[in-house]
Amino acid sequence: MIGKDTILLYNPRPNPHLKPLDVPLALLAISRFLDKEGWDIKIISENLYENHFDIIRDEARRAIIFGVTSMTGFQISNGIKASRIAKEANPSIKVIWGGWHPSLYPAQTLENEYIDIIIKGQGERPFYEVAKEISAQGNFQGISGVHWKEKGKIYSNPDRQLEPLDGLPPVPYHLIDLEKCMVETEFGSRTTNYVSSYGCPFRCGFCCEQTVNSRKWVGLNSGSVLDELENLQNRYRVNGVSMYDSNFFVDINRAKAILKGMLDRKLTLRLGNIDGRTKQLAEADDELWELLQATRCYSILTGAESGSQDALDLIKKDLQVEDNIKFAQKCHQYGIKVVFSTLAGLPISGKSYSEIAQTTDRHIKCTVGMFDKVLALDSRHRALMFLYCPYPGTPLYENALKLGFKEPKSLQDWSRFTLYRKNTPWITRRQEFLVGMLSSYIFMFLDSDTILWVKERIKNKFIRAIFILAFGIFTKAARLRWKYKYFGCPLDYYLFLFAKSRNKSI
Repeated sequence: MIGKDTILLYNPRPNPHLKPLDVPLALLAISRFLDKEGWDIKIISENLYENHFDIIRDEARRAIIFGVTSMTGFQISNGIKASRIAKEANPSIKVIWGGWHPSLYPAQTLENEYIDIIIKGQGERPFYEVAKEISAQGNFQGISGVHWKEKGKIYSNPDRQLEPLDGLPPVPYHLIDLEKCMVETEFGSRTTNYVSSYGCPFRCGFCCEQTVNSRKWVGLNSGSVLDELENLQNRYRVNGVSMYDSNFFVDINRAKAILKGMLDRKLTLRLGNIDGRTKQLAEADDELWELLQATRCYSILTGAESGSQDALDLIKKDLQVEDNIKFAQKCHQYGIKVVFSTLAGLPISGKSYSEIAQTTDRHIKCTVGMFDKVLALDSRHRALMFLYCPYPGTPLYENALKLGFKEPKSLQDWSRFTLYRKNTPWITRRQEFLVGMLSSYIFMFLDSDTILWVKERIKNKFIRAIFILAFGIFTKAARLRWKYKYFGCPLDYYLFLFAKSRNKSI
C-alpha cells in the first residue's frame, strides 16, 4: 500500500566523472514545511547512497511523489533515468522536477514522458502546496510557479515572486547523513556548503538569474544565519563553510552584521568562496574588509568575466576592468584569496565567425593579461575561464540564436550541454582547447593551495607520495608555460589529463 505522506527526492550528479560531494541544499529547502508536519521524506544522492537507483526503485513503490532537482547539463541524464525507474516501479507516482533547468524550460521539460509537474524558481512554498494537493487528490490551479501535465496537455500558472526567507522553518539537516557531505578544502577539514540568500539584482547578459528570479534578491536575516552557522559548528563540527549565495554582499549592512555576529559568538568556522561583485567590494568601506579579515574569511569568488572592457560592456557587467584589479588589491591587502571566474567566446551580433574568433582571441589575451596582474599578487589566487554557454531567457541568447546556435529541442538533448565543451559554432577548436587547458591545468597548478587539500583526500600513503612528486613536476611545467605564455606542444597537459582520469581527487 502506498503511504500518502511519503516523498522521495533525488539530487543527480552534475559531473559524469565525479560523485556529488555537497549537501543537497535545494532538496532540504523544499522539505522544510513538510518535515515540520511529519511527512516521511527520503533524500537520495550519490554521496549519501552507493546503490541510489536501487533505493529509488524500492522506495518509489510506497511514495506518492518523486522529486528531482536539476541544472542544465549532466544532471538531466540521471534525472531522466531515475524518473523512469520511479514510474516503472509505481505508475501512479507524481514526478516533480525543479531547479535551474526546469525553471528555464518548464514546457519542454514536461514533454518528457516521465515528468508530471514543474516548479519554477523558489520551491519551498509551491512544493509544499503541490504535495498537499497530491495527497488530497486535489488540483494545482492557483498555485503560482507551478506547471503541470494532464492527459498530454500542459497547464501553466503565473510565476511566483521570491518569498522572504525570514520565518521559514529551519533547514532540516536531520533528513540526511551530513557526515557524508563533509569535504576537505583549503579552509576547513570538515567543510560543507550553505546558502543564506536567493537571487541577484544585477543584469549580466549571460546569466539566467534574471529570468528565473526577475532580478530580485532575498536574504535570511543575520540572526538566523548566525543560528544556522552556529548549529553547523557546534552540532556537526563543521569548520569550513563554502557559501553558495549568488551574491552574498547585495546588502552590505547584513553582511557586516553576520561577520560581527561571528566574532561576538566566537564562531571559529571559516567562510570561503563568498560570492560578490568586484566593483561593489572595491568601493566598500574599511569596516567590511576588517570584519572579513577578523573572521578569517578565506576567499571571495567573483565574476570578473573578462580583462577586455568591450566584453564587459557587451554583457552589461556595469564595471570597469580596473575595478577587478582594485578588488584583487583589496583582497591582497587583507589577506583574502581571490577566485576570479571569466568567460570567452561571446556572441557578438553583426560579426562573421572569423571576426568573432579574432575578437575572442583578443578577449582571451586581455583576460590573461588581467590574470597576470592578479596572480602576481599572491600565489594562492585562483583563475577560472569558461566557454560562453547560451542560456534561454538571457539577453545574449537571442544573439546566439541569430549567429547559428542550435538550440537543443528536448530535455535529453540539454543533458549534453555543459560549460566545459564547445556549444557554439563561432568558438574555434583551438580556443576550446586553450580555455580547457588554462582552466583545468595551468590555473590549478599556479594556485599554491591546491596541493594542501587534494593530498588530504588521498588516504593511501604510497599513492599520496607519488601524487606529491607528480604534482611538483606538473607545477613547474605549468608555471613555465605561464611565464612565457606558451601553450603549444601540450604533452604535459595530456599526461595530466591521463593522471586525472585515474585519480578522481583532482
